[in-house]
Amino acid sequence: MNPPIVLYEPPKRMRTDYRVGLSAWTDKSLLEEGTFYPRKTMTPEERLWWYSRFFDMVEVNSTFYAVPSVDTATAWAERTPAGFLFNVKAFGLLTGHHLDAARLPDALRTILPATARKQQRGRVANSAFGEEGRAWAFQELRKALQPLREADKLGYVLFQFAPWVKFSDEALTYLGTLLRHLPESVIAVEFRNRSWFGAHTDATLRFLGEQGLTYVSIDGPRSRATVPSLPALTSPTAVFRLHGRNFQGHLKQLQGKQPTVSEKYDYLYSDKELEEIARTAGALNGEAERVYLAMNNNNRDYPVVNGLKLKEMLLEDWHPPDRESLVEELEARRTRSKAPAGKRRR
Repeated sequence: MNPPIVLYEPPKRMRTDYRVGLSAWTDKSLLEEGTFYPRKTMTPEERLWWYSRFFDMVEVNSTFYAVPSVDTATAWAERTPAGFLFNVKAFGLLTGHHLDAARLPDALRTILPATARKQQRGRVANSAFGEEGRAWAFQELRKALQPLREADKLGYVLFQFAPWVKFSDEALTYLGTLLRHLPESVIAVEFRNRSWFGAHTDATLRFLGEQGLTYVSIDGPRSRATVPSLPALTSPTAVFRLHGRNFQGHLKQLQGKQPTVSEKYDYLYSDKELEEIARTAGALNGEAERVYLAMNNNNRDYPVVNGLKLKEMLLEDWHPPDRESLVEELEARRTRSKAPAGKRRR
């Protein structure tokens, strides 16, 4: 990575809060093939408890497919320690993606006109839902974020735009509305179309800075078919998302072959590569209020291994917890949960 482009100027130099975590804590490959979680039979509550002992932030990927209920978001907040942060991925309808017809909520089904047709792979075109559909999605997202906001556990809201969303006046106008729909939020914007870069790089970054939006710096495969790994700071918050550098996996997607998540992001960063990323993120110390590094190289334990290594590189006073002691604590928690209510320790 090159040194970051810094467009945001803080009112005064500060000590930057660095947060490292995964892009999902229940990724299929992590659960089935990885060894991070000590038991295959762990409940969702136990997994989140275990995860939060190693990392102090996480991205919620499931919200891209469906807006979570208030009860679900409340449970996330209750199951994590003070200071833990959730970074929520915006629902696909809000980022230009087409939606799976089989998973549509009833509210969106009623909005669809009778002439709307399913596209290839059973998807409904994003344009079929119109402004009414997007208004509903923003409203539901605001509701879902509220429990996290009230618990002071909301990090950023990630708008990862579809690969076909190009630089245009229409797209810029839409970006300019995001903070009105989600006021007092940190909105992180990730582009996956090269039209936002090259001749438009300066205009893209300056627009985000003017709107108070956070640019997402990605690390991914180096090729002419992917967006560049260009680090930049456009707001008080910096976000780095590490997708791995598996070119063949991304090429399969470009060829329409539908690779699995683990096939696309199958990549274990070397220490040398992580040192490069850490230096780039470290260059923002004193410039940004907070810097997030989200591991999205989702195959087996790769994101955990690399995430923990990055924490060691960036946080001088951080040490990993003792795994054996945590396993003992997990078993004690399980024993207490099975005990009759009157015999549980208060």
